[in-house]
Amino acid sequence: MPEIVERPRPVAVSDIAVLLGVSINTVNAWRKRAAGAKQVEPFPPAVGKVAGADYWWADEILAWAKRTGRIREQ
Repeated sequence: MPEIVERPRPVAVSDIAVLLGVSINTVNAWRKRAAGAKQVEPFPPAVGKVAGADYWWADEILAWAKRTGRIREQ
């Protein structure tokens, strides 16, 4: 049987909002607010762009959200 390799899932701002149960505006605020802040862990930097839009790896965003208390319990 072939080994199943799980690949990272790319997510855009709108996907992150759905994943964490917040609005797109909230995700954008996290990106802006944490960019220059020293007292909070900054939002992870985008890993790339597709058609001019930033994207991140879902597992990295989830890990950041858990570390910073931003994930909502389902």
